[in-house]
Amino acid sequence: MRGKNKATIIIIALIVVAALGFAGYRYLSPLSLAEGYLYEDSSQLLYAKVTPDEKNVKVEISAAKVEKDTDDIPTLKSDTQEYTGTIDGGKLILKPQPDSGAELHATVSAEELVFQGPIADIQATETKLLASQAVTYEKKLQDLTAQVTQEAEQKKKEVAERRAKEQERVDFAKKVERTTKLAADLLETAQYLTEIQFSEETSFNQEQVTELQGLLDELGQYAKQPSIHKTEFEVMQGTASSMKVLVDGMNTMDATIQEKKKSMNDLIAVLETDIKDIKNVWEEIKATVPDAQKREETVNQAIKTGTEAIQKAKQQLAAIEKEQAGLKQSANKLYQDAVNVISQTKTKYAF
Repeated sequence: MRGKNKATIIIIALIVVAALGFAGYRYLSPLSLAEGYLYEDSSQLLYAKVTPDEKNVKVEISAAKVEKDTDDIPTLKSDTQEYTGTIDGGKLILKPQPDSGAELHATVSAEELVFQGPIADIQATETKLLASQAVTYEKKLQDLTAQVTQEAEQKKKEVAERRAKEQERVDFAKKVERTTKLAADLLETAQYLTEIQFSEETSFNQEQVTELQGLLDELGQYAKQPSIHKTEFEVMQGTASSMKVLVDGMNTMDATIQEKKKSMNDLIAVLETDIKDIKNVWEEIKATVPDAQKREETVNQAIKTGTEAIQKAKQQLAAIEKEQAGLKQSANKLYQDAVNVISQTKTKYAF
């Protein structure tokens, strides 16, 4: 009887040991994990490493994403984010470190790591990373980097060529516009130049010389008299003073003439520069510009008008220079003759 009870007790003990062994395997055995987990698509890579300890778990995610700028030139942006949290079986509840952001939920096994919700700029309800190794990720990252570098170089070349063509087009359009503006400027400047005349100044000086001659003649009449009273001599002095005023008036008018001459020379310089410029610019574009014949006629007419205006202006400047020099010389001589008459009369009559 005792032997039978003892056998029963042994059987019960074995059952308890078996049950405890099963429970220990169920609850205490470590979770089987891969070395890492990899996600890839055409524009990005994610590699995650899950490291559990007794109570917590750490997940480190390395992300590499292709981004493009406004010129569609790709660059590879890399980032690493660390999460910590708890693990219960294969379920993870994670928080980003430093602690700033919402909880991240995931499940993990030896075959895959699945995130619920957005992760690393992937806007999806679920993102699955498959078991992989670090060396595999590094090789894929190396390949992606080389691909992005190659594409970026090609894109930069295309952008540079496109910009060069666009700049060439813009420069050409500016040159076409410049010829139009230069042609208009030539006509306008030529008009300004031809409008500058010296007729009023010349007439004024000629009238002054004529009046000076008349006053000198009056002095000569007084001087020829057999005798002169002092009051008559004083009239002669007044006449000479009036002649001085006329000469000074001519000098004042000469300043106006000089201003006009300067304006003409400035306009001539502008015309000469514009003619040179329009010839050079037209030579650069005439082979490919639209309506070349019509534009060339406009350009040639503007050059012709400007050239003729310059020639006439230079002739006018030479003429006024010569004429005014003669009038000033005559005026000064007439006044000096008057001064001499006054001096001789004063000496003769001892005034």
